[in-house]
Amino acid sequence: MPSSDITAHTLDQVVQLAARITGVMRDGLEELDLTEPLANLLWILDPAAAPLPLRKLALRLHCDPSNISQLSVQLEDKGLGQRRPHPEDGRVRTLVLTERGVEVRTQLLDLVAARSPLSVLGDAEQHRLQAMLAKALATPR
Repeated sequence: MPSSDITAHTLDQVVQLAARITGVMRDGLEELDLTEPLANLLWILDPAAAPLPLRKLALRLHCDPSNISQLSVQLEDKGLGQRRPHPEDGRVRTLVLTERGVEVRTQLLDLVAARSPLSVLGDAEQHRLQAMLAKALATPR
């Protein structure tokens, strides 16, 4: 099989996988009283990582910064997030999860992981897949 065919087939599988995972996430959103955009934002707000500026969150979600501002307000209204000044530059705003936000994020991740098509892979297989995906994602655009 030519390299371009292999790449096309791999890309097709990745797109199908992403669609199935998105479908699994959508199925659980009603249980958590979340919209898909709010769930996507919760997903990338890692409470163990340094807080990201709102502009970087917009880049990660491939959306306009004004969308992140609106989603931030919605997270605050639900008691799940809080906008704060960046610890190193007070002019920059960040979004951090509240204690309740961390709980809901954990529920979201658990729900998706339990229903994910990746759940059929063993730990060693998932580690290999993570390494391959990390390598692919590390390449510049």
